[in-house]
Amino acid sequence: MLRLSWLISMGISLFGVLIIQHFFTVKPDDVANGGNLGALGLALVAPFIILSLFITFRFFTESARNAKDQLMRMIYLVFGIALLVAFIYYAIDFSNNVYASLGGDTKTPGSTIYRFPLLNEYTNHVFLNFYTFGIVHTLSALIGAANGMFKSAKQSPQL
Repeated sequence: MLRLSWLISMGISLFGVLIIQHFFTVKPDDVANGGNLGALGLALVAPFIILSLFITFRFFTESARNAKDQLMRMIYLVFGIALLVAFIYYAIDFSNNVYASLGGDTKTPGSTIYRFPLLNEYTNHVFLNFYTFGIVHTLSALIGAANGMFKSAKQSPQL
């Protein structure tokens, strides 16, 4: 049951993140009239993301705690670290490409977003995208796996 709730929460929160990335971000050719609608989308999706992070933590805690051998627990950590490194690499590459398409960041004179706040309609997808979703969920899974490895299963009270 925990696995099913984990998969459902991941799906719902990923869907929300991808909707924000696609619909609440203005392309560099368009004009932003003011305000950041992405903040509204983020306010609606944030509870689902937080719930998904908690369920991810709990799923990997229980999974590492119930693993039969130490090798499986180590695979969780090694694979999680490798996945985290890959997500970070691609997130940096993605943000560099977005800023290049905008002519620079918020401090570069002549860029489309010069003197805009860091989080604006043009850059919502720099901060909220598949890669950042993967980074925070991988961190949650790694912390959960480490927690499950080092804390023994709690004994139920004997009646």
